[in-house]
Amino acid sequence: MVEYYKISDLAKEIGKHASTVDSWFRKLEERKLHYVNRADEERIYDDLDLDIARFVKEKREDNWSMDAIFKELEGEFDLRPFPTHGGEVNMEEIREELRRELQEEMREQRVQDLVLRRKIEAELEEESLRHWDGLPETNRFRKGRFFMKQEDLEKREEFVKRYVDRRFEEKFREMIKDRETVQKS
Repeated sequence: MVEYYKISDLAKEIGKHASTVDSWFRKLEERKLHYVNRADEERIYDDLDLDIARFVKEKREDNWSMDAIFKELEGEFDLRPFPTHGGEVNMEEIREELRRELQEEMREQRVQDLVLRRKIEAELEEESLRHWDGLPETNRFRKGRFFMKQEDLEKREEFVKRYVDRRFEEKFREMIKDRETVQKS
């Protein structure tokens, strides 16, 4: 998801004063090297602008001149060209794009949660059947015709259902924790 910044937020991210960072981007625009998007006539900065600001800061700390930095920028980054339609970015378009991205992420999360739920239920059902098989025959079977024993399927289904219901939340939390651990690494 694209993140947008105000000049104060961008400056805070790189540890420089807002007026300093603003002057860098004004100079880039004056030289027609890089365009900063706008919404309601206010500049809004994105991740590309953040990377550019970090680069400029690093080079300034190494005592590079602004001219040298600007020449180097052209080779390092895919700088944003100036728009031909007047340069205004419609805030509603940005909001709509962000809304669509959020909806897509939420939809994907619901699918992942559904898949995870089904996986947990399947594992717990298998686990419960192993426990069921470990129970004494007197609990699992009933007498059938002609002294034959038949597995009590209703009792087995009830056992599996209760087992899954009792263990689901614990198993779900465990799987979520494992998934978060994998995502962090």
